[in-house]
Amino acid sequence: MNKRYGLPLRVNQPGLAWRFIQKNHVFLIIVVFFVIASVTSDYFLSWENLMNLFRQASVVGMIALGVHFVILLGMVDFSVGSILVFSGSIIMVLQGIDGFGIWLSSIAGVIAGMLLGLLNGVIVVYGKVPSFITTLGMMFAVRSISLWYASGGALQGKYSQYTSLGHGYTLGIPNILFPLILAAILAHIVLTRTLLGRYIYAVGNNRIAAFLSGTPMHWVTIIAFGISGLAAGVGAILETSRLNSISTSSSATTYELDVIAAIVIGGANLSGGKGTIWGTACGVLILSMISNYMNLENVSPYLQGILKGILMLAVLYKQKKMD
Repeated sequence: MNKRYGLPLRVNQPGLAWRFIQKNHVFLIIVVFFVIASVTSDYFLSWENLMNLFRQASVVGMIALGVHFVILLGMVDFSVGSILVFSGSIIMVLQGIDGFGIWLSSIAGVIAGMLLGLLNGVIVVYGKVPSFITTLGMMFAVRSISLWYASGGALQGKYSQYTSLGHGYTLGIPNILFPLILAAILAHIVLTRTLLGRYIYAVGNNRIAAFLSGTPMHWVTIIAFGISGLAAGVGAILETSRLNSISTSSSATTYELDVIAAIVIGGANLSGGKGTIWGTACGVLILSMISNYMNLENVSPYLQGILKGILMLAVLYKQKKMD
């Protein structure tokens, strides 16, 4: 109401079309890019290429599901790529020891990833160290241990059938996609149907209000980092099952950055409290589509980061305008 003249104020409301674009921009990016790639490339729309696209996105997608919990708290986790290599190294080493089959070695790798994630959370909570510094230190330390053990080389697995997960198909769908889909559903349920999920969103939205309302801030933070490490451990299974090996020097070198980019493109807010699992899944799919299309068009891999960077900056600019 205009106090001086007693007239209602005229507020410029965005149109229905613009509001639809703002709300569904992630899905629209997928649709637009899918159409462009299908029209301009002779190979993009083939079933083999699409399945290959999903398979390539599986490892980053699995890690992104875990880091999503940390991002919702308004924190970051830069250690997931190195944790993946550490967990993968454990899996490969244990497979060479009698008594450790595929299952036991895989479980040990996942537990190792989860413990490292929990350690990140403990340092952040009780050490009062920012998550940026904590996970950066973990990234260097864990990678160095793996490099030292393998002398900078690769570690080989013992069981050839282990690659059936990374290379096998069921009903024409890559096996590697099934654990990813299951993990996405579980993560969505945890965030939307459980007390832990409500706590995580509450902490991300307003830490002071969450603390005053009795939210167990410390445990929520530690568990979120534990889930991030757990996802990296599962990602190690997916990664090592593709080649039955892990390179301590070159594997997962930029996964942490790809994961954060995918989560942001998917609509999550780096300041916390906003974002969905399905948005993150779409962000991973968008980045994978961009890489796949550029590979098909023989674009230099050194230039592929330009489009990803522009897209991420555009999404962040849009979030800033909306805030």
